[in-house]
Amino acid sequence: MQRTIISLEPEVRNWLAHRAQLEHVPQTEVVRRALQLYREKSEKQGGQSFEELARLTSGMRQGEDGLVTQQKLRDEWGER
Repeated sequence: MQRTIISLEPEVRNWLAHRAQLEHVPQTEVVRRALQLYREKSEKQGGQSFEELARLTSGMRQGEDGLVTQQKLRDEWGER
């Protein structure tokens, strides 16, 4: 295993120390677990490009003029 140095804000560092104490594990283990969860989540989401996301959402509001819909939404916002 390779060592890595990170800088943390004091409140994050305090949380990390407290969490490690609660779980009865070293702080490095809490960081490893957190990074593993982050990695799993980002891999599930995939690295979809803008083009891929646009293709997936294309035609979601078929039959409506996008500018008309946009103006209706803005009008609603103005009423609040």
